[in-house]
Amino acid sequence: MIASRQPVEIQELVQRYEKQLEKSESSFLDIVIRSEGAVSYQDIMMMPVPAIKLLVERMNHRVEEINKSNRGPRR
Repeated sequence: MIASRQPVEIQELVQRYEKQLEKSESSFLDIVIRSEGAVSYQDIMMMPVPAIKLLVERMNHRVEEINKSNRGPRR
């Protein structure tokens, strides 16, 4: 709980939250880029977290399928 922390601890918590936020926003932008604009940043921000996780799983699956078809049959 932040209210029970000392000022130095609060600063450390805020810094950690800022890093997590930056990482999340970077991931969201990656989704926009990889979807080639089919999904907008605003779309992602409106989605519940489970839906975002499912979207990422499906995008990864799609990339794997594309990679398999590009490799062709193995010998």
